[in-house]
Amino acid sequence: MILILEGIFVGINSKILSNLYKQRVKQILKEDTLLVKLIAERNPRVKYQELFSNNELRFTIVDLEGKIIFDSKKTEEEEKRMDNHLQRLEIQEAIKNSESFTVRSSDTLHKMMAYYAILVRDINGEEYVLRTSNDYSKEVLQIREFLLIQILFFIILNYVIHFFYKNYIKRDFYNKIEKMRCFLKSGEMEKVNYSKDEYWLFQFWDILKEWQEKNLNNISRLEKERRVLSEVLHSVDLFIGLLNVNGSFIVKNTSLKYIIDPYEDDYLGAVKHIEIIKHIKDGMSSKKDIREELYIQNLKKYFLLTMKYLEFSNRYIITIKDITSTREMVEVQRSFINNVSHELKTPLTNIKGYLIALEDCPDSMKTKFLKTIKSNVERLENIVLDFLNISKIENSNLVNISQIGVEKLKKELLDILDKKIEEKGAEVEFNFALTDNRDYLKIDFEKISMILKNLIENGIIYNMNKNPRVMVDVLEKGDRYLIQVKDNGMGIPIYEQDKIFERFYRIDQARTSNLGGTGLGLSIVKTLVDKCGGDLTIDSQEHIGTTFSFYILK
Repeated sequence: MILILEGIFVGINSKILSNLYKQRVKQILKEDTLLVKLIAERNPRVKYQELFSNNELRFTIVDLEGKIIFDSKKTEEEEKRMDNHLQRLEIQEAIKNSESFTVRSSDTLHKMMAYYAILVRDINGEEYVLRTSNDYSKEVLQIREFLLIQILFFIILNYVIHFFYKNYIKRDFYNKIEKMRCFLKSGEMEKVNYSKDEYWLFQFWDILKEWQEKNLNNISRLEKERRVLSEVLHSVDLFIGLLNVNGSFIVKNTSLKYIIDPYEDDYLGAVKHIEIIKHIKDGMSSKKDIREELYIQNLKKYFLLTMKYLEFSNRYIITIKDITSTREMVEVQRSFINNVSHELKTPLTNIKGYLIALEDCPDSMKTKFLKTIKSNVERLENIVLDFLNISKIENSNLVNISQIGVEKLKKELLDILDKKIEEKGAEVEFNFALTDNRDYLKIDFEKISMILKNLIENGIIYNMNKNPRVMVDVLEKGDRYLIQVKDNGMGIPIYEQDKIFERFYRIDQARTSNLGGTGLGLSIVKTLVDKCGGDLTIDSQEHIGTTFSFYILK
């Protein structure tokens, strides 16, 4: 840009100088022309050679047709051989405007000439063009010398400016830039000194500080978001990974380490099971979304693999979720439905069969049949009630603790179990050892009543002893109650004690099927104890009895 401006400056100066030279030469030629005109007008043309032959001034007289009438530097013979001058620029302008001035190269002399011409009328009334000329080569040379001097001046000036810029101005500027760079790098304030002429640098510094502050805020915000995203990514219970087209993980979490090695980037080395590798390879080759359920034999687990192709970034996002528990839940639900159907089918079939038999049976058998029907209806009622209870328990995590009187709890249980106790001639005994001889408990009345009801009922029903007996001991200890329910029933074989809390499980079904149990009672007990924050254990011997021990928090 500076070179362009300097070039324009040199050009303008040269133009001005050239115009000054032309004006000066024009004025000289004009004065000479007027002098020649005065002489020429007062003398006949035949005396021109005599008058001007020894004069250094060159002038030419040209008629209006361009023919040379007289040339002060030519003989008559030479004048006759000269070219027609009608097409000369100065001749045409003089004929048209009565005056002209031109600087051009002479075709005759082969050098740069300045011409001044005027239209003249002699004493005889004849018109012709009087043209004076002068050698302009010297002026052209001077203009060129001046142009060269200007160019050399600006070359030297540019070199000096460059030298000072490089050694002083640039070095100072670089020092300031270095301080700014240190500020941007460290994020700390730096003091920079400026002169009044460097106000633009001061403004630039303010912009840098403002930009740096915004940048640091953005970096801090992005870092927080990155940490949050990382925490979220690593807290989910499924594997998430971003895969590039070369098969390397760009991002991945550390979930499911037994499936994906968190320290390997290439998926062939990171994925530990061929079943998953196969589907990832298929997804990368087809660039189509994949959703597959996989079963890995050596892990005995089910997994859901999803793979989505991100077209805008040419990458793949992969998720792998362990769905074993979901599949098991589905199986449990299917088993539950099958067991429910089976449990309901038996009493309903009995009721239907005996109702049909009542139509044609003798009167002596009707009472027996009705008793059997009633028993099956009660069994059906118990099954439905157990189903409702277990559904209600699973759908509620609320523990409603309140002060419940000991007598109220005993009365509630004995009233519920009154019929069973009377039928079996059983004896139920309660022993409470509470702190400070209190007569109340801090418990969830509904849940504890249901736990004790099921345990006492099992101790009565599954009891072949002539005098069934169940003892309930409640001991208050610190922040919990330790409770034991002990019976003298048939006992539970040791190899089946770890299964009795499963739904619909019965011990020796051929032996217990006629006792009317649903196989849900102990499952309900275990679930309720867990809901109350406790733990349940069992101690049982066949033909001697069973003791259930558990604790619940206050």
